[in-house]
Amino acid sequence: MSEPIVRTPMRVTGDASVSGLLARMRGSAFQGRKLGEAFAAWKAMIDGESLICLGLAGSLASAGMWPLVVWLVERGYVDLIASTCANVTEDVLELSGAVVHQVDPEHVDDEKLWHTRHYRFYDHVVSAEAYDRMETFAAGFFRHLASSWKHASISGARFMHEYGAWLAAQGLGGSVAATCASHGVPLFVPAAHDGPLAEGYRESGVTTPVVDFFRDYDIALRIMDRYMAPGRGTSAVFLGGGVPKDFIQITATSVCAIRGGEASPHRAAIQVTSDNTVFGGLGGASVASECISWGKEAVDGDNVMCFTDATIALPLICQGLAEHYGASHRRRSGRVTALGELIER
Repeated sequence: MSEPIVRTPMRVTGDASVSGLLARMRGSAFQGRKLGEAFAAWKAMIDGESLICLGLAGSLASAGMWPLVVWLVERGYVDLIASTCANVTEDVLELSGAVVHQVDPEHVDDEKLWHTRHYRFYDHVVSAEAYDRMETFAAGFFRHLASSWKHASISGARFMHEYGAWLAAQGLGGSVAATCASHGVPLFVPAAHDGPLAEGYRESGVTTPVVDFFRDYDIALRIMDRYMAPGRGTSAVFLGGGVPKDFIQITATSVCAIRGGEASPHRAAIQVTSDNTVFGGLGGASVASECISWGKEAVDGDNVMCFTDATIALPLICQGLAEHYGASHRRRSGRVTALGELIER
């Protein structure tokens, strides 16, 4: 654990940088302090050798956060991603020319939105026509896969890799899935049918290859077992909770079982969430306390729980990282090696 920081009053300074602000916030209090600590912890991950795993939940893509995820992958600041379906598919909307409009969530007329054919994500909307067109577009991928894949089944990780490569071939190389594919970043979507891909699958009319999501867990375990301590170790960043957080965390408990009870926690963890700890859900379970009892996080790890909106924290942290490391910085030490072996045919 890092040395205690003396709490210092916040003042306006001549340093206009976000990285400087976050460093000063680390000496403040409450969630401002935690945001500063999260920034420091992510820098330590980047400077280290561990495999950095990113969990993506919530409606981040529709909120316009997807370019930041692409940026993190391109810079090497994350090495493996577990995500909800929406966060790695809905970026296609804007990349295909759809416009997302803001609305006042306190005064919007949802009945009118239904009649004017708009779908609402709390304070922003997209036309139903554009969203439905995106799902129909995804059907083209299923047909492509059915004609090009020569096996009866495919792992979910390989499915997402093929989806990313197909998106790039359609001129959508700036998407999250395409960027992961081109940079060799394993992308796991454990509930891929819970999102736009489900309607694409239905519209496609094809039923093969069968996507084997249990094989995904086998792949994830082989990756984690290779990198978890006593080797380079793994770290985790969770934006929200849900299935992505659980998928990344329970690999630690399974690797522990594989190793005969030897503790194999992530060496460091950051979670940005708006979930409350007291209702018993995993989204609010603290990476700095409760998760330690399961062996998911290290007792002496740099574990930071920041209770705030990811649309506040992620832009600030990314901007801070960009200022701290400079425009040309690329981290390569954490990448998964032998990806073809791990995401097998």
